[in-house]
Amino acid sequence: MPSQLIFTSAPQGLTAGRSGYCTVARHRTLPDRLVQQLESIGTPHEAAACATYTFRVLEASGQNWYILSRFVAGGLDYTQRDNRLAHHLVFSLEEAALLPPPAALASRWKGWRNEWNEAPTWLEGADKPLALETQSPLIPATAWRETTGTGAKAAWLIGNAGPASVSLLNPPETTRLLRLLAESSALLGKAAWAATFTTDAATTGTDGFLWCVGPAGGRATIDFASATSLPAPTGDFARQAAIGVATPKGLTPSSSERSRNNAPSSAKESSSLPIYLLVGFAAAATIGAVFYLTRGNVKEEVRVVPAAVVTPGAPTPEATAKAEDIIRSNEALRDVLSRMESGEYVGAAKLWLQTSATSPAFARNYREQIMPRMLSSFSPATLKQLRQRLERPGILNDPKSCRDVVEDATEATRIGEELKVPQDADWKQLAELIERAQLFLTMDVRPVLLIPGDWTTSDSGPKAPSLADFKLTRNACDQISKLIEASGATTKESVSIRIRLLPLTTFHLRDDRTKFLAGEIRRGNERSWIESSAEPGRSPAIAIGIGVRSNTVTLNFPDGEGSRASANRIIEIALPNGDRHCIALIGEMKSLKPLNLGRAGLRLDSDASVVRPAAWAESAVNAFAWINGSMGLYPDGHEFPDRDLPSIRATRSVIETDIIRLENKQGPGTPPYDLIAARRKLFREGDLLQAGAPWTVQSVDTQGAAGPRLIEFR
Repeated sequence: MPSQLIFTSAPQGLTAGRSGYCTVARHRTLPDRLVQQLESIGTPHEAAACATYTFRVLEASGQNWYILSRFVAGGLDYTQRDNRLAHHLVFSLEEAALLPPPAALASRWKGWRNEWNEAPTWLEGADKPLALETQSPLIPATAWRETTGTGAKAAWLIGNAGPASVSLLNPPETTRLLRLLAESSALLGKAAWAATFTTDAATTGTDGFLWCVGPAGGRATIDFASATSLPAPTGDFARQAAIGVATPKGLTPSSSERSRNNAPSSAKESSSLPIYLLVGFAAAATIGAVFYLTRGNVKEEVRVVPAAVVTPGAPTPEATAKAEDIIRSNEALRDVLSRMESGEYVGAAKLWLQTSATSPAFARNYREQIMPRMLSSFSPATLKQLRQRLERPGILNDPKSCRDVVEDATEATRIGEELKVPQDADWKQLAELIERAQLFLTMDVRPVLLIPGDWTTSDSGPKAPSLADFKLTRNACDQISKLIEASGATTKESVSIRIRLLPLTTFHLRDDRTKFLAGEIRRGNERSWIESSAEPGRSPAIAIGIGVRSNTVTLNFPDGEGSRASANRIIEIALPNGDRHCIALIGEMKSLKPLNLGRAGLRLDSDASVVRPAAWAESAVNAFAWINGSMGLYPDGHEFPDRDLPSIRATRSVIETDIIRLENKQGPGTPPYDLIAARRKLFREGDLLQAGAPWTVQSVDTQGAAGPRLIEFR
C-alpha cells in the first residue's frame, strides 16, 4: 500500500542538511536510516544555470545502497521563494549490476526534475520504466580522445585495484564531463559502480567520493587545461580505452557482500528491480509552514528498461596502428618527462631523438613543451652528475669508473651536439671533464718516499751491461727500515715480494707494461735487504741494502742505461698483502714535471679561510713522504726559503703575506702592478682560490729550501 509522510520545515522539525533544509519523499520499503542519511545530505548546489551530480554508496539496514543524485536550483515554490531541488535515485546491488555506469545513467536518463513550483503533493508516476536514451559505446573512449588527444587518458582515473582517488580541475561542461567519467568507469566493468564521484567538490565536499571535480587535497590532480600535452598512461586499461579491445574481466561484488545484502545470486532472481525515487527541496529562508509530500498508487517493484547496448565492431588495422602509435608516443613522452624530472637529461635526450626520428608527429606535438627545458638544463645537469662520479674519494685508483665517465661524457657530448645544445660555459666544461677523466686513467696513486741524492755509475759501452749506485742518507735508511719491519720479515723468515724499476718524469703515472720481478725482503743481524731474485751467477737487477757498513741502492742493467748520472727512478714494491710502496730516487729535481690535477682539485673552507685539496685529490697529495722535511700547498709566486714549516694546507695568512711582499717588491722579477692589484682585489672579496692560483704542492726541507714540485692545480 502507498505510504504518506509528513515533514515540517524548521523550526518545527525539518531536518538540516549540508546546505539548507531538505524534505524527502520515499518509497515505503526504504530503511528509515537511509532516509535520514539522505535528509542529512541536503541540497548542496549553488549555481542557477547548471546541475550538480553526485554518486555515492551509503550503508543502511545491513546492506549497501547506491545513490545517484542531481541537485539544481529548483525555481520558485508556491510561495514564490527560491528553492534548490535534490533528486535521488536509489539502487540495490543487484539493480546496479544490470545498469550502465552511474555517470552514463546520469546523462542518459531524462526523468530528472528541474523545478518544483507548486505546493508539495503526492509524487505520481514514479512507477514508470527507467527509460534511457541511446548512447554511443563508451569504449573506445572517444570523448577522452577528443578532449585530451587520446582515449588512453581515460585510464588516468583507474588504479591497480579499481577507481583511483583523483582531483579533476578545469573540466568541460557537465554533459561532456559525465561522458568522460562514464568512459573511465566503463573500463572497470561491473566495478564501475565502485567509482563514486561529485561534479562540484567545493560545494558537496570530498568525503565518500573517489573522483572529485575541483580541488581536493592529498590526491592525484588531473588538469584538463593541460591534459592534451601530458603523457598518457600505459597498460591494459589504457590500451583498452584507446583502441577498444575486449574489456578485461571486471571486478565483481564478493559473495560475502551478496550475503550481507541478502541478495539473490542470479540474474533470474533479480528480474524485478525496485527503483526508488527521492525528491527533496530547500527553502531559502526558515519558515513555519507545514509541507506534505504524498505518493499515489506506486508499485513496490518497478520494471527497468535496460539501456540500449551498441557493440563496437572490430577496429580497422589503420585505427589500431594509429592508436598504438599514440600509446607509444605518450609512453615515450612520459619517460622523457620522468627522466628530466630526475635529472637524467642524456637518457631523456636520447629517447626524445629516437622517438622523434620514428614519429615526426611526436616531435611536432611536444617540441614546445620539451625542448626549451631540455636545451637549458642538459649541460648543467649532465655536468653535475658526471662531476659527482669523477670527484668521489678513491676515483684515482678506480680505472673502470674513470673509463665509464669518459664513455658517458663522450656520449653526452655526442647527444648534445645532435640536440644542438647551446655552447655555453657548462658545455665547455664537459670537454674539460673528459680530459680530466682521461688523465685519471693514466694515474696510479700509491705511497711514495722521496729521496734526493746522487748516482755513481759505471759501464763498458753503450750496449754493454752497466751499474748504478745510489747512496742512502740516514733519514732514508730509517724510512726504508720501517718498510722492512712492516713487511713482516724476520731474521728467521724472509717475505716474498714483487719488485720493479720504473722511470720517473711525473709522479703517480700508471705503468701497465713494465713487468714485476720476483723478489724478497730479508733481515739479518747487521744488514737487511730488499732485492729482486737473481739468475744463477748474476747479480740482482734491483738491490737495496741497509746495514752498519753500507746503505746503498744498486741497480744492474743489461745495457748502458745505468750510465745516466742525472736519472730519476722509482722502485715499486708489492707486498704479499697487496700493499704497494714506491721509493723515488731523485738525481735531478729540475727535470721532474709536477702532475697537474686542475683547479677542481682544490676547495676553499670559507669558514676557516683554508685552501685544501678536494676529497678526491687528497690521496694523491698525501701519498708523499719527503725525507728531508715536509710538503706544503703554496700560492703562485711564493718565495723560498720558507721558515714557516707549512702543513699541507695553505691559510689566508700565507696569501696575504705573499701579496704584501709582491706589492713592496722592486726590480727584476716583479710581477706587473695590474696582476698584483687583481690578486689583492680577489683576496679582499674572499676568493682565496683565485687570489692564489695557480697552487702547487711543494716539498720544503728543514731549512725552508724548496725541494721537488710535486703537484700543481692550474
